Amino acid sequence: MWHGVVTASKEHKYLGFAYGGAAIISIYFARGGFLAFMLILMVGTAIGFGSYIKIREANKARPMKEKIAFYNRVFTCMNFRASDTSIPDFLYETEVSDHTTIVSFDALIPVNKWLERKEELEMYFDAKISDIRQDEEDNRVIDIYVQTKPLPEYLEWSDEFVAENNVLNIGVSDTGVVGMNLEAYPHAFIAGETGSGKSNILKCLIYQALVKEYDVILIDFKRGVSFSAFGDDVSIHYDYPDVIQVLKDMVAETTSRLDKFRSRRVDNIADYNRVAGDYLHRKIIFIDELAELLKTRDKETANILNDSIETLTRLSRAVGIHLIMGIQRPDSTIISGQIKNNVSYRVCGRFVDREPSRIMLSCDMASGLPNVKGRFIVKDDDLCEVQSFYFTNKSVMLPLEQGHLDVVDEEIYSEPDVEAMSGMGDDVMQNLPKEKPTDSAPFEFDFSEFRK
Repeated sequence: MWHGVVTASKEHKYLGFAYGGAAIISIYFARGGFLAFMLILMVGTAIGFGSYIKIREANKARPMKEKIAFYNRVFTCMNFRASDTSIPDFLYETEVSDHTTIVSFDALIPVNKWLERKEELEMYFDAKISDIRQDEEDNRVIDIYVQTKPLPEYLEWSDEFVAENNVLNIGVSDTGVVGMNLEAYPHAFIAGETGSGKSNILKCLIYQALVKEYDVILIDFKRGVSFSAFGDDVSIHYDYPDVIQVLKDMVAETTSRLDKFRSRRVDNIADYNRVAGDYLHRKIIFIDELAELLKTRDKETANILNDSIETLTRLSRAVGIHLIMGIQRPDSTIISGQIKNNVSYRVCGRFVDREPSRIMLSCDMASGLPNVKGRFIVKDDDLCEVQSFYFTNKSVMLPLEQGHLDVVDEEIYSEPDVEAMSGMGDDVMQNLPKEKPTDSAPFEFDFSEFRK
């Protein structure tokens, strides 16, 4: 009766008015059979609605009870308990993306203990666990990131992935779109073997930078072949004298911007643009093969290049000048420790050898990646597996006032072989014709799937 009158009336206001009206009519016409008829009608309606609501609530509660019972069985079988012999209590589930649901537990068990038994938990859950973390708001709550479906093996770029702020998006992880925030991480390394999709990520980032009206500079000793679609929109440099001058100019621009910031008493480009009359554009320098650039036999040239890049990674963080550097195979003997220390954002593709992964990520995680084109590990504050966007010129078009992209046919993630070209030697590379490159253009809980 209570559910049929009070709860039902709260959910459906018209029902409350009907009950009230029927009661008033009954009192006004309180005569024998009519009053009895109205009372029977009201009681019958209340019982009907009350039964419906009770059944609905029971159906809603049943999956929760079954989940609680399931997890209790799992932790009991695993003998996974806190010091007071209590097992973790299931709290709730949160769907964070199409690929992941967070299952949260209340437990006085340190997160490292959960991580030690991650593989065992995956067997009981019959699902891949991408991460286990302590909840940011409550240290007693443990969040388990359960993969509800695997990452796609192909993900075409679309303009819907262009972020509104100073973020350049790279791909999709289990928890959603992953990108590089230029304000938090001004410089980046992107490492990957030939054919891994490294140059494809650079193309996605260049396109987004142009859409955001950043100034884009490309240094590529492959003569911009992989980026010919941006020929009219990007300044491409591929010989040592030209590259040295460009980097020197960027160092001078960094110094000039710092002087401007001091005169305006600001410490970053966003604040300067708010208070100054002259608007400063962000500048992004893309280097498609950093090791190839620094591998010159000329010591003076190598020193100038290394010093310029070190200065930029150290000083240009706040002034809006960024370096995004592609590396085919990380080499600690070529790239200085100061450059690596000042570039905290890392994107690393699969390497059979563990050493490149250790150099980029300080762990072996990239060596365990599946052999999927465009699959990378992204390192910022955490490490996550990402399927990068595949950039196709057929799906995008720059605004007319910025330039254009011609349609070209491309092999997926195709990249020229830098190692083969590097065998030509520095002298041959520098004497190549310098003509400008031409344009081209909810976790559904299915108990039948869970078995010990």
